[in-house]
Amino acid sequence: MTDPDELTRRIWLLRVSTGIAFGGLSSRDLPAATETALPPGLYQPSIDHLAHVLKPVAASEPSPSPIFFTVKEYQQLAGLVAMILGEDPGTPPVPEITAWIDLLVHDAAAVREAARSLSPAHRTLAIAYYGAEAVHELETFDAQQICRAGLGRFGAESRVTLESSEDDPFVAWLKRRVIEGFYTSQAGLNELDYKGNSFYSISPGCDR
Repeated sequence: MTDPDELTRRIWLLRVSTGIAFGGLSSRDLPAATETALPPGLYQPSIDHLAHVLKPVAASEPSPSPIFFTVKEYQQLAGLVAMILGEDPGTPPVPEITAWIDLLVHDAAAVREAARSLSPAHRTLAIAYYGAEAVHELETFDAQQICRAGLGRFGAESRVTLESSEDDPFVAWLKRRVIEGFYTSQAGLNELDYKGNSFYSISPGCDR
């Protein structure tokens, strides 16, 4: 039977964002299983998602130091993430999502430059796979400028003001990232009753 609290959470998140993107949170906490060098073109399997299972969850983890935002901006960002999730700023997974967004914005300029540096053939392939709009956004969207300006406008605003600013590019971008971050965090995966990131002798729900 569905927990009423979980249903309320899902309805709330659907209401604050028009689309939910299911991406992967990359972890820096889980070292590679082996350092053995492989021939060019051969790679070790990714174990990023196993971090959610294997990384011990501390009762209270220290707040990470921001790598892009100032301390004040980072606190404002955490407050906005908490508003969108309907949680207190120190409640998991708000700190985890805030740290991930900080890393995402820190790397945004390098990612945009890499997208602009694609060869014509690779760009054509990217458009065929992802669509012209997605490729254009990757090449032109300046997440660093958008976030800095957005935090200046909304950092101290109330939830009501945040929700009434759907047309603001910062608000729209932040809500998508928060939804993406939540549903790839440990709390989000638990809420979805996600059966991956685990090892089973038989498939869950199947007795043969």
